[in-house]
Formats: sequence, C-alpha cells, structure tokens
Amino acid sequence: MKRISILIAAAALFAGTAVTAQETTSPKFKPYGFIRNYAFVDTRATKSLAEDIFFFIPLDEKIVNGQDVNAVPSFNFQAISTRLGLDISGYQVGNTKIGGKIEADFYCLNSSGNTGTLRMRQAYVDLIWEGSSLRIGQAWHPLAADLVHGINLETGAPFTPFNRSAQIMYNLTFSKNAALQTGFIQQLQYRSAGPDGSSNKYQRHAFPEFYVGMNFNAGPFLWRVGADVLGIRPRYGYNAEGRKYDELLTTLNLFTFFQYTKGMVQVKAKSVLAQAGEHMQLNGGYAVTGLKSDGFSREYAPINSSVSFVSVSVGKKIQGLGMIGYQKNLGMSRAYDHNVGGVYFSGNGYSNINQMVRFTPTVMYNLGKMQFALEYDMTMVQYAKELNEYLLPTGGLHWVTNNRLLLMAKLNF
Repeated sequence: MKRISILIAAAALFAGTAVTAQETTSPKFKPYGFIRNYAFVDTRATKSLAEDIFFFIPLDEKIVNGQDVNAVPSFNFQAISTRLGLDISGYQVGNTKIGGKIEADFYCLNSSGNTGTLRMRQAYVDLIWEGSSLRIGQAWHPLAADLVHGINLETGAPFTPFNRSAQIMYNLTFSKNAALQTGFIQQLQYRSAGPDGSSNKYQRHAFPEFYVGMNFNAGPFLWRVGADVLGIRPRYGYNAEGRKYDELLTTLNLFTFFQYTKGMVQVKAKSVLAQAGEHMQLNGGYAVTGLKSDGFSREYAPINSSVSFVSVSVGKKIQGLGMIGYQKNLGMSRAYDHNVGGVYFSGNGYSNINQMVRFTPTVMYNLGKMQFALEYDMTMVQYAKELNEYLLPTGGLHWVTNNRLLLMAKLNF
C-alpha cells in the first residue's frame, strides 16, 4: 500500500512538472477606457434610453387641442457613458495562446433612477491556435460588430444591429484572404419581445441562436457575409387545462458588410434583411397569424425589414465623420389574425413606422488623448395611421423629424 502511495505521488509530481514545462506564462494586462461627456439638444420628444443619450427615433405626432405636444425641444448633458476595460494577453499552454477582455461602463439602465450604474459590456476568453481561435463569453454579436463612424452612444442603431451577448464563436482561417466564423449566441440584455414583455426566457425554452459567416479581405477591401438563425417559444409549458403548448417561431437574419481603408480614409457599408430583429435593437417584432390544429397553440410570423447604412471617416487630427442610414418596414409574409391577437414588438420602436432615414455629419478634433466633437443628427420617420392585414403601414402616412445637436468631450487612457 505504501509503495502504491509513493507511485501515485510520483506520478502526480511528474504530471504537474510536465504541465508546468508546457506552460509559457508572460501575462500582459493593458487597462484602457475613457471619460466621456455628452451635451445635446433635441427639437422634438424622442424614444431614447440612458437619460435620452442613446437615441432611437423621434416620437409620432400627438395632437391635443390642435397642437402637437411632442413637438417640444429639450437639452441635457451627462458623463454616464464613461468606460473602463482590461485586455489580457501573454498566457500560453503548449500551442494554445490564451487572452481575454473585461469591459464595463457607467450606464443609466433605469433612467428614473438618475444614477450611472456600473454594468458589464464585454467579458470573454480567447483560445488561439495557428489558423483558428475560439471565443467564449460576452462580446459583440457578429451582425453588430462593425459599427458606424460617429460619436453618438447608439453608434447607428436602429439603422444597424446593436447587441452584445454571451456566445461560443469559432473562427477558422482558410488562407490570408478568407475565414469562417460560426457559433452559438445566448440572449441577456438584448432580448426578444413576447407575451410577458421583453425576456430571454422565450429563447431559453427553444434553442441557442446560431450564426455562420465568411470574411474576405484583399488589400484595402474587407467583405463579410453571414446568416443568423433564432428560435423562440413565445408561450411554453402547459396551459390552465394541463395541455402542452406547441409553439416555435424561427427567424432568419441575413447581412453583408463592406469596408474600404486607404490612408486616412475609411468607408463602411452594411445591409441587413431582418426578420423580427427586436433583440438586436432593430425596429421589428412578430405577430400571431392563427391557431394550430390543437385549438390553443398559436402560429406566428415575423415582421420583415430592410436596414442599411453607409459611413465615412476622413482625416486624422481633424476628422470628418458621418453616416446615412435607411430602414424600410416590409410587413409579414402571412396575414395577422385579429381574432386571436398578439403583436409583439421592439420596446424601442413602433409597428406603425413605414420607413426612416438618418443623416449624421460630424467634425472631431483630436488633441492627443483628448477628443472634441460636434455632430448634427437629422432623423426622419414616416409614421402611419393605419396598418393592412400584413401589418404593413399604408394609410395616413406622414413624416416627423428630429434635429439633434450633439457635443462630446472625451479623454482616452
């Protein structure tokens, strides 16, 4: 027995020595972040988050005694988008390099609280090999990773997906010009709509979101294409009579992204054909189209939309930035069933929007680690007073416009 104990101890010591010999550890920790202050003026009441800094759209007309009560200006200035982060690199075990990121910011999750709350933005680990890598943790959604040029907090939303979620994402490089990206994504902060409001439980009772895409690059050009599949169960479990719901809505989002970089000039363009998309901060959702043969489970169809932008950055010390964004509501492929009912839509938008446009010319002055910028944001939304059976806005179309003037002072470190 004593000999066996000695052999086990020797084996454990040898194994530990072997692992130590394989591990090359030269950790590097790079803190980063910024202190950012915004001041802005709006000419109209808006649908916004975080003390109105995260701006979506201007509100529709609301006529009271012949006056549009939403045609009212406002202003604000806050520093609640200040950010802290830590990049980790330098760990290696055998042929596996290990890195990661932790990132947080002071964000006003509940505007009524008037408090900038520290919250997690990103937290992931990267395992890197020759020609491939694996990311595990919360990071930018693949459809949202390529953001517009601008200084605003929403960085183009809702004219481009905006989402950070838990994910397991694998990257495989075929050559110096082509790579595959695929993996699974789970909702947290950015969630689907449903009968019980915005929640990630509709996805948790279905299956993880799946993404597959390709990246191509050649000289100054970068091109991405991808497809994203999401399944949710708006109602799940059993009804009051003990009968099990048989409900599943599956949506498909397709996108393409193009980027050109030459010297101090960069041009980006993205287009997304979205089904629902409310979990990516797009102006979308879904609705009930009828009952199944069991008489109580519902059938659903997504509200489709097309979302695109073109964005440009020119210069270095004095930069010219900006974007032009466009969104079009394409309605549903099947008719909405008014008798059964149920339209579940983004909490940051409205189902009676037919189309919308945004234009954001920006000038930024870079003074070392300091940045000063001025942005003009014109967002025009075409609302409707009537929807057809496919929930496509058709009757009483009219435009409303918000003009936002945004100032930013930012210290990077």
